[in-house]
Order: sequence, then structure tokens, then C-alpha cells
Amino acid sequence: MCGIAGYFSASPGPEESEALLQRMNRALAHRGPDGEGVFVADHAGLAHRRLAVIDLATGQQPVLSPDGRTALIFNGEIYNFRELREELRPKGYTFHTQGDAEVILNLYREHGEACVHLLRGMFAIALWDGPRRRLWLARDRIGIKPLYYSWDGRRFLFASEIKGILQHPGLSKALDPLAIEDYLTLAYIPAPRSVFRDVRKLEAGHMLTVTAEGVADTCYWDLDMSPRWDLGAPQAAISLLDTVREAVGKHLVSDVPLGALLSGGLDSSAVVGLMSECSAEPVHAISVGFPGTSADELPYARRVAQSFRARQDEIHVAEPTGGLLDTLAWHYDEPFADPSAPPTFLLCEAARKRVTVCLSGDGGDENFGGYRRYRVAAAQGGIAGAVRERVGAEALGRALAHVPAGRWLPKPLRRESLMSRLGRSPEVQYRAGMTLFSAAMKERVYSPVWKARLGDYDTGSVLAPHLARAADWDPVTRLQYLDFKTYLADGILTKVDRASMAHALEVRVPLLDQRVVEFAATLPSRYKVSTAQGKLVFKRALRGILPRDILTRRKTGFTPPMNDWFRGHLGSLLEERVFGPHAFVSSIFEVRELRALWEGQQGGAQSVASQLWAVLTLESWARRFL
Repeated sequence: MCGIAGYFSASPGPEESEALLQRMNRALAHRGPDGEGVFVADHAGLAHRRLAVIDLATGQQPVLSPDGRTALIFNGEIYNFRELREELRPKGYTFHTQGDAEVILNLYREHGEACVHLLRGMFAIALWDGPRRRLWLARDRIGIKPLYYSWDGRRFLFASEIKGILQHPGLSKALDPLAIEDYLTLAYIPAPRSVFRDVRKLEAGHMLTVTAEGVADTCYWDLDMSPRWDLGAPQAAISLLDTVREAVGKHLVSDVPLGALLSGGLDSSAVVGLMSECSAEPVHAISVGFPGTSADELPYARRVAQSFRARQDEIHVAEPTGGLLDTLAWHYDEPFADPSAPPTFLLCEAARKRVTVCLSGDGGDENFGGYRRYRVAAAQGGIAGAVRERVGAEALGRALAHVPAGRWLPKPLRRESLMSRLGRSPEVQYRAGMTLFSAAMKERVYSPVWKARLGDYDTGSVLAPHLARAADWDPVTRLQYLDFKTYLADGILTKVDRASMAHALEVRVPLLDQRVVEFAATLPSRYKVSTAQGKLVFKRALRGILPRDILTRRKTGFTPPMNDWFRGHLGSLLEERVFGPHAFVSSIFEVRELRALWEGQQGGAQSVASQLWAVLTLESWARRFL
């Protein structure tokens, strides 16, 4: 696990030099405190910061081919590198290290760019192919590890974080207003945009080939969620457990202390339980909570830790300070409005004092159908789909108006829920549920100048290609695929990568192992989601492993008590930053309308804590970067 950066230049100038590589490396020092290295060729340079996890003695990067003309750096872990190394030995390849970087280099020498298909793990790779005068970059299938780049037709820059690219003195820091619009809609900026107009994100499952002729972007992997399983739900649960158990075992390879991030939810609890099966030593679990609030999950985490005899550390989180917001802005590089970012950051800070590597349960909701929006889509598909062709949504709505409210039913099946959703597609409902500032709210609070800059742009254009790819799948599967391509990669995984690597903590996600993801994708959505609950097959697989009360508890999500926070110091911080003189957000919003939102929040007339948090986060980012 590391930080990488570098450049390619068709006609190198004085800026492209070893001095530039050193500056880029320093900007990423937090990602790799255990070593650094650079490689300089005629047209390219590579820089690497190392977090030593495997092969502590000989795992330095860059690694070079025997003739010294091909060099590789990478960030991540390849979990099948030992098997791949043994496959290469009979072909005449020799190895001077015990790690995975040299394996990737020799795989490239043997297979070229097709080697990426053999890699099982999380990675961002950069390789300079001197004989062919080309730079090759690749990002893992799911987007666990980040990679940013900039290309102006002559000079190509890349880094694990934007701040590495910003070290080049010739890079423009002009903002992309469409990216800011995406942020205010989704709470994150989806790939391939970044907040800076001239910096892009390499999308998950993509690779780039860079030469003097230009940049070629290739999608080498995509998730096929066409259901193909036909052996029944009981066998699916058995096979799923076998697949997840094997993935957890693969993710335990480490030469440094290893633990787990335990929330008390189903996914992290499953990871801790399976870790305990594989380890003779007690699992070291680190948990975070909000004592005294309804958002606190520490009692559940404690229950799981006791069940598996894990050693547990508990971290109590209060409302974030201005200093913490500034630190988060620096590490995230872009505006990022997930309110769970501060507790995740503090959790990782505490974990790093105990261990160097942690496993987490991220990805379980997207993989196995954990979000409420999937249950809503299942309910709509089951009822509306059965009758719409015969009576039409309008007639069905009139009929439902005479049906009792059904308060005893699961919320998606209650009369008002059905009436509000039957006329809307799952995709429209998804956008409504995932949107921070609705179209009506934007019309009210955006300034005329900002509206003019945006023109007729709609963030829906980011989602459209993914929805088109999933058009033939059922409503639940379409939403799962959309989450994989957007919210998971650019929201959840971005949050965890920055929060963990800020403290040089490696976080691994076995529930997003390639084999787990591809197996779960073969299962029909009815195995995963019903109108009443999600993760059906995963829960069935975990019977006898997790305590029953953990297996059956209601999903709560990792959501801080935002309303409580804004009643305290965070409210004062909002007043100071957002409504202070020369605030950046005053170029986007009508300040009087923002204040009206804030007054409504204070008076309890409305809860707009998520929107206010997004504005405060944006202002804090602007103070740090602009």
C-alpha cells in the first residue's frame, strides 16, 4: 500500500525533472512513510512512497526489468501474487524480491497489458515501457485504489491524490463548475471529473496507454449482473459462504500487525467472524460510536467482539472541529460531503496506533442488496409491474387511495409509499433519494450567475451511461449496478482510502474481492432482496456464524447525529465560515436563501443538516485549496 506519482512528456521541459518527482512524492508522504524511490527516463519519471506491509526487506519500488528500461510502481495489494510468481518461474523469470510488484512487472513482460486480467486485488499501477516509449496505467476493477491524471496534449501527469499533480507549476487550478454541481447533487464528484477542470479520475476497471501520439483509455473489465445461478437459494448460500471465506483468508496475508474495522453491522461482523476462523490469535477489532445518541452502534460491535473473543478498542466521536474539517479538506483534495468521513478518519487514526492493516466490511450493501432503495424497487416491481399493464398507474393510484394506510406493513408497502412511487421509475426514485439539493431547492438557493454558468447541465448525464448498460436487468439489479459504478467507487471507497491513508493505514475489503463480486452478480435479485429485508442470501449463509441478534437486527447505517452536531460548535463554525465575509460559497448561493435554510434548521422547522454540511464542507475545502 503506497502512494504513486509521475509524468510523461513528449517534449520534456525544465519542469519535468527529478526535482518535480521529489515534490510529488513529498505531497504523498502520508501514504507511504516507510520509504521512497524515483525513476527517471528520457521522457518519463516515476515516484513512489512506500507503506511496508509485505516483503519488508526487499519490497522497495520502483522495480526494474533486467535491462533497466522498464520500470513499475504500484499502490495496492495483489492477493494471488505467489501463485502468479510460481507460474512465471518455469518461463525463465527470476525474482529478487518476495513481494507483488516484481510479479506484476514480469507479468507485463510476458503478457503485455493483458496481464491486468490475471491480477486479483486492489491496485493502481504505473509502468514505463522504455523500449516502446509508452506509459501504461491501470486501476483495479472496483475502484478501491485511486488514480488521477492530467493531459494537455504534451505533458501527462498522474498521482494517487490530486495534491501530487498540483505540484507541477504549469498545471492550471481552474475549477470545473459541472463537478461542483455534481458534488452539490450527489455529495461527491463522480468519475471521470474532478473539481479541477484539468484533472481527471481514471475510472474503475480502466487502463490508459500514454504515448507521444496521445492517451488511449480502455475499459478492461465491467460487471455483468445478468442472473445465471440456477441451483436454488440454499446452494447459493453455501457457495457464497465458501467464496467469502476464501476471500477473507486471502486478505489476511501480511508481514505487519493486522486487525478489523468493526461497526456491529452485518458486513463487518461477518468479516470479523470469518477472520476469527482463520487466525489462531484473537482478532484486534477497532470500533467507533456516538455515545448518548440514537446513531451509536457500539453495543452491537461490543456484542460481536465478545462473541468471537476479539480484542476491541472503542473510539468515541464528538462533533468535528474546524481543525478537523481543514485536515479532511487537505486529505480529500476535493469537496466531499459524506458526514461519516470525520468518524471514519478518527477511527483510522486510532486503528493505526494498534495495527498497520485492517479489513473492513465495505461493499456488502452493494453486493448483497442491503440498501433500502433496493427494497423499494423490489416492492414497486412486484406490485406495480403486475398490474400496470392492465389498469395503469393512474387507475391503480385511485384504487389505492381507498386502501387502509397499512402502518403495520413494511414502509415500502404502505399506501402512501406506493402512491408516491408507482408513477416513478426506480431510476427516478434513486436520483431523488441520493440527491442533496433537489432541483426545486437549487432554483431557490443558487445565484443567477451560477445558474448561468451551469446552463442546462444535469448530473443525470453522469448516471445515464450506466443505466443504459443495465437497461435489460430488473429494477433492483439496475440500482445495484449504478451504485457499483458511482456511489461505491467515488463515495464509499474514496472516503475509506483518504481516511485510512492519511494515517498510513491499509484497509482491505474482502467483500469486494473479484470472485465475491462476480459470484454475487450471478444471483437473481430475489435471492438478495425482498420487500421486507435485504441481504437474504448473505444472511442465510451466515446462519450459525453470527449471533442471531446481529443477524436479524435492523440496518441503521453509519450516520452521525448531524442535527445534534449543528446545535453545538458546528453551528458556530457554519456561521463563521459560510456567512463570513469573502466566503467562496457566496459565488454559488444566494446568501439570504442559505441563511433561511440555516434558520429553518435551527428552529426545527426543517432538517437540512445534510445540505448545510455539504455547504460547510465546500467552504472548508475552498479555504484550504483556493
